[in-house]
Amino acid sequence: MKLATWGSAALAVCLAMGGAAPLLAQQSGSIAASSMASEMEDSNYGSYDSCNTCSTGGYGADGLLGGLGDRNMQLVFGAEYIYAQATFSEALAYVEQNAIEGGETWHQIDFDYNSSYSFYGGLYLPDCGGSVIFDYTRMTSDGDYAASESTGIDIFGPFEIDGNIEGHADVDLNSYDLSFAKTIPLGCLLGAAGCGDSCDDTCCDDGSCGAGCGGGWCPAWDITWSGGIRYANVGWGNQITAFDPFANVPTVIDSANTTLDFDGFGGRVGLMGRRYIGKRGLFSVYGRGDWSLLFGNVDIETIVTNQAGSAFLRTSNDITVPVTEIELGASAHLGQHATLSAGYFWSAWHDLGMSPEYAFDQFQISHYDDANILGWNGLFGRVEVAF
Repeated sequence: MKLATWGSAALAVCLAMGGAAPLLAQQSGSIAASSMASEMEDSNYGSYDSCNTCSTGGYGADGLLGGLGDRNMQLVFGAEYIYAQATFSEALAYVEQNAIEGGETWHQIDFDYNSSYSFYGGLYLPDCGGSVIFDYTRMTSDGDYAASESTGIDIFGPFEIDGNIEGHADVDLNSYDLSFAKTIPLGCLLGAAGCGDSCDDTCCDDGSCGAGCGGGWCPAWDITWSGGIRYANVGWGNQITAFDPFANVPTVIDSANTTLDFDGFGGRVGLMGRRYIGKRGLFSVYGRGDWSLLFGNVDIETIVTNQAGSAFLRTSNDITVPVTEIELGASAHLGQHATLSAGYFWSAWHDLGMSPEYAFDQFQISHYDDANILGWNGLFGRVEVAF
């Protein structure tokens, strides 16, 4: 009797477990599907096309055409202070020859850091990551040099401007750029426990990246690619004068003035990577590279003047000028409408250097070097506002 009772109880338990198994499997499948849907929804935050606002990308909650697909357009304006120096791969000032000990020293022109500037403006487009920007940049730099002969020391300048000499050189660069850029977020969310865990994100929770969790997100990294067009005008001049050392007042013996003028137009591409710092991404560091290829005309002219009159040396031709620019900096993101940046930059404008080459035995020009580089390097500070 007891055996039958225990058997009946065991049979009932088995039937109950058998009936519960499909139900648990169904619930498990439902939970997995729900979790997958949640992960897929979170993964959508990985595209700027899916978010409503992105403070790190410069997009505010209020902007132009705010009702366009729940994504906003902004006007953006920026100004930049540049403290830059021109550096040529070769910019000969004069040759110093030691007639007693032998040997020559070739002195280059040392250019100074000058204050320069840049202004830009445009649109942050309503695709949460795109922009169209027009930028104007002007950079200048100059340098002075002088040398005097003494016992056993002879001074040779370009174009036979020898003896007691003084010189001045200057560079002026103007560039106009129109570009389209697109930013792509990368990496885990800032302050999140894991990728896609946007509800643990401090930036997301306080609504600064959108309407709370699900309204936006803050990536730890992003990359920005850009493409556009550039027009540039580059000019430099180098004037050297020899004076009579025995005259009571400065008396010019002869002088030479060499100038270069280049106008070019072409394409430009760029790539920038940025790393945000802190849970809210209020600070970031970045590296940027830009490459241009400009086609245009270059004119080089030298005028040599002495007591007998003036002589001219000219060359003009079409050239293609490659331009390489590198920028390293850091930014402070002051809310959704202002950003401060500062850093250092380098650039190289090929085939636009001071190109006269000199014969070592005569210390005079022999030909033009068509591979000389006009370089720039310096500090910058930038402020940007968006509305």
